[in-house]
Amino acid sequence: MKDMRAELGLWVGRIETILIDRELLDEKGQLAVGMGPSFPQEIEEVLDGFIDNPIELIGLLRISRDARDGRPLSPAVLMAAHLMVKEVLNVLQRSEFDR
Repeated sequence: MKDMRAELGLWVGRIETILIDRELLDEKGQLAVGMGPSFPQEIEEVLDGFIDNPIELIGLLRISRDARDGRPLSPAVLMAAHLMVKEVLNVLQRSEFDR
């Protein structure tokens, strides 16, 4: 489980960097000011089928940060977050090449 937590820590950091660069998150990793209840069209298309709205994304980031920081999580939550974060990172990284 430690390897899974370590991977989540790396991946969530990369996701945060991408989202900060796209001005969806502020420097503290929170939703950027002015971010409404839905993603900008470009991001909505990229995350389609993975994350439906900014609130879900923040929830996934919080769980991932908790895992990284060693906070207690059930094995099921840890495994689900690991899978989701990996997929979200993959689609975000692929979309960066399309920019």
